[in-house]
Amino acid sequence: MDHDVALLTQAKKGDAAAFEQLVMPYLPMLFAYSRAICLDFHAAQDVVQETAIIAFRNLNHLFPEADFSTWLRAIARRQSLEARRKLHRFARFAEEAVERAYEDPAPAEVSVQRKLLVDCIRALGERGQGVVEEHYFRGLSLSQVAAHLETSVTAVKQLLYRSRKLLEECVRKRQLGEQSS
Repeated sequence: MDHDVALLTQAKKGDAAAFEQLVMPYLPMLFAYSRAICLDFHAAQDVVQETAIIAFRNLNHLFPEADFSTWLRAIARRQSLEARRKLHRFARFAEEAVERAYEDPAPAEVSVQRKLLVDCIRALGERGQGVVEEHYFRGLSLSQVAAHLETSVTAVKQLLYRSRKLLEECVRKRQLGEQSS
């Protein structure tokens, strides 16, 4: 306990190494807590990183009588809830866009959205485009995609996560570009 107080004092003075030693034992708990809330492995990893950054930047707001782990958990909870909201928002948008893009006959509005989606998928690059098409359009399971790419399921999950983030950003930017035109 005295060791934690000394580390906290050093960390409040800006010592990143002391903060790292202080926060390291709490990372597994923060990850499990975040994953339980946002229900996504990769989002939970991001939440833990964001929690550590926010905590380091706001150490001076921690009251001396406050419990450090409880304070970290409160930050992680807020970040996890926000991550879950973002994941659900994007999942709904992606599902709706994909369904609308493949309806026939396509109204003009859907044709524009289809073109946006297709252009953004192409912009992912060969590997990202391939994994998105195989999983979402051809309906292959993660293990089937992994076997086809000769990689692990974890690598496929990571690639899908990064591809979804890039798609979300690309579509958002292109929609904003069209709205301003």
